[in-house]
Amino acid sequence: MNSKPLTYDSLKTVIQYLDPNTRFLLSSRAPSIRTAERAAPLRIGSLLIESHRIWVNNIGYECEVYHKGCKVKRSYRVSGLSRLNGKRTCNVDEFGTRDYIIKAGGMLPGNNGDFICSLFGSYDRQIIPTNEGRLQRLKEILEIEKQRLNQIMNYRPNENLMDRKDEYTSFYLFKIIGTDPPKLYTKKELEILKNEEMVKKAIKYVKDRIRQMENEINLFQNKSKNIRPKFEIYLVKYQRDCKPRVIEPVKYTGDLHKAEENLRDFMFSNRKHVIRVNLLKINQTCPVRMPHDLKMRVKNLNFKEKMSTALELVKPIIDESSFPLETLTIYVDHDDVQKSEYEFIRSSKLLFCHMGVYGNFRFILSLQNQKVNFVTLSTQFLRSDNFIVLIKSWVENNKPIGTCFTFSLSELKDEIADQILNKVKDIFVDATAGNKFIQIPMASAVLKIIYFRNASSHLFIRMAVVPDQQTSE
Repeated sequence: MNSKPLTYDSLKTVIQYLDPNTRFLLSSRAPSIRTAERAAPLRIGSLLIESHRIWVNNIGYECEVYHKGCKVKRSYRVSGLSRLNGKRTCNVDEFGTRDYIIKAGGMLPGNNGDFICSLFGSYDRQIIPTNEGRLQRLKEILEIEKQRLNQIMNYRPNENLMDRKDEYTSFYLFKIIGTDPPKLYTKKELEILKNEEMVKKAIKYVKDRIRQMENEINLFQNKSKNIRPKFEIYLVKYQRDCKPRVIEPVKYTGDLHKAEENLRDFMFSNRKHVIRVNLLKINQTCPVRMPHDLKMRVKNLNFKEKMSTALELVKPIIDESSFPLETLTIYVDHDDVQKSEYEFIRSSKLLFCHMGVYGNFRFILSLQNQKVNFVTLSTQFLRSDNFIVLIKSWVENNKPIGTCFTFSLSELKDEIADQILNKVKDIFVDATAGNKFIQIPMASAVLKIIYFRNASSHLFIRMAVVPDQQTSE
């Protein structure tokens, strides 16, 4: 049978129906189809942009810096969040000194009298003014960790069968004991390990911590010993419920963010069509740019960080055809929201607000969106005078029919919701009450305030402007 290669147009047609991750893989392995791949429309279900990782649907891609000179079986990752102290590293210098240590003038963290964790994650309040003293303290902590390992290896528990949930909780308690500052385990603390399986997990956990501690000390001492180890960037592929897999190594030039930008250029730049994205989530804190020519048509947008920072990244890449957004999710703190952010927020048909305990009342009062869901907001706001002011504002300004704010209650008792509605009814003399709702007449409509439970039994209060003839939810 005769076989002919696909024409250019046929190849584009086939490519546009492939999964985006398959397209990226084919384009990287077969440069001859790269032009056709970038000419075919690209559709992505979910795109999550983080500081050092991009998730396309269920697959993540991250550039990671590894130390190649470690005396261990595998390379040691130096970028990202430390599993010891939770501090983020983007880059290291030629000796391996972490960037947050360089920014601190080369001083090891901790031991300055403040509640700041050390390189190993402990909150040691002992004041040690010199790096030499702090390094010696870290070596003492490392020695204690080795003694703790011996304690666990010699421990024999009374065999006790536990269900998986209890075992998880017990092991979590074991991981956080005796760390401020580190000390040997007491008998009572060891008894948290109820069976041999938990002991094995504890041994592995402590061994891993010791390896990390040794690697951290070695990295910090490289400069004093004039050692310049080899570092390399690995492009790593992540998939849900699967182990990370290295795709390819990349030369490390001291700028991890540049490598991240090159990855983004490969995935998204030079495309002939606007990329269609159903859900775009932004959780980026590092200054990594997106391709200058990138345009996305986004349906749903989720800011998982402060808006002012995220908007700098997002505004240039969102195509005007995206507006109005179907949904917009934002996280609002007590800081005033900038005017430009208000304008962007108004573009959504449905706004989801994650807020602080008491919320930002000025922000809530200024919202012009017709539909807003407040996901995290203390019940205290609804019991305060600010809620009454919000209701009065709606009545006095004759909010249009269809305006609807829904508040998630942190309290789960109906009695709390009844108290809130009763307070509103007492203040608004024209209000009428029904089963789990009250109605307040407006100039050309009715403001209806109800409480209800969803399928998961979570309690909500909703205020909605409805036609005056409507008496049910």
